[in-house]
Amino acid sequence: MKSSNETLGEYKKGTIFHVSRFGKTMEVRDKRNFIGNFQTVELLCTDNSGILSINPVNLSTEGREYDDNLSVTCENNRIQIVNKLDMEKYIAAVIEAEGGNHAPSEYYKAQAVLIRTFTIKNLFKHAEEGFDLCDDVHCQAYNGRCSQHPEIIEATKTTAGNVLTDQSGVLIMSPFHSNCGGMTSPAGMVWQKDMPCLVSVRDPFCTNSLHASWTHSISKNVWNTFISDYAKNNIDYQRYNFSFTFPTRTKFILIHGIELNLRTVREYFGLKSTFFSVEDTGDSLIFKGNGYGHGVGMCQEGAMEMARVGYCWLDIIHFYFHEVNVVDYREMALSRFKPE
Repeated sequence: MKSSNETLGEYKKGTIFHVSRFGKTMEVRDKRNFIGNFQTVELLCTDNSGILSINPVNLSTEGREYDDNLSVTCENNRIQIVNKLDMEKYIAAVIEAEGGNHAPSEYYKAQAVLIRTFTIKNLFKHAEEGFDLCDDVHCQAYNGRCSQHPEIIEATKTTAGNVLTDQSGVLIMSPFHSNCGGMTSPAGMVWQKDMPCLVSVRDPFCTNSLHASWTHSISKNVWNTFISDYAKNNIDYQRYNFSFTFPTRTKFILIHGIELNLRTVREYFGLKSTFFSVEDTGDSLIFKGNGYGHGVGMCQEGAMEMARVGYCWLDIIHFYFHEVNVVDYREMALSRFKPE
């Protein structure tokens, strides 16, 4: 254990520490002794197999296990914990958090490459806050150390260092989502611009999967309130019929003179995707949708099915991403990817 480069002590396996915040510092104790008050404490493992566990006093928050090292800092009236660990251990943990423990190995390999690409491309995303990446979907889901599922560990090792670049050698955006509903989205339909590597792909592999289709119903009164507010007028749309069907993905629809942004509809009503049609029954609107997520990049359930029927991880990558190269980031000049 260290604080400000001062060694506070060496502790045996199984040692328990209690950390409590008091104002701008935190009090650290072990089972028997008061260790001191500090602003920052680092817990450093002496070998690469060390495991650190955090068990919050607040029982509504689950405990987690972490590989390697932890930095614990008291700032802004809260305790911030940063896990400092080996890159490939992090990759394996995110694979597990994003894809679960019951997928084929070739899917895990494809997922590893996408996660590693995002990680390297976004290493400085939270630099101003004192860490690289957060543990939420704002970056990538990270729930602590991987449970050491053998196929996930092997997939990480097999693809170690591999990332995706475009034809000019720049790391690409490497998004993924649960299910595309049979058709992925081009990047420009979700974000600000189209990208050559992220075009729409017809995907027959995911259409029989768990999240391939869904329905959602709302009353016409609720819709009328939403659409009047959206259009910024006082028109009573109760008698208007809002049925529409689109066999392909689209960003906007023009209906009754209103250009309707489907992403806004999705977010307002908590829908699973923007890939939907609507049946207006007069009393209610029934949304009949396809897929789960933004739809850009790799469809996870489609990729899993591709792996099950015999496609390798490279096949999966090149099915969902166009005009990309697989390279080893350890041979790249990473400084050129740092934000200015």
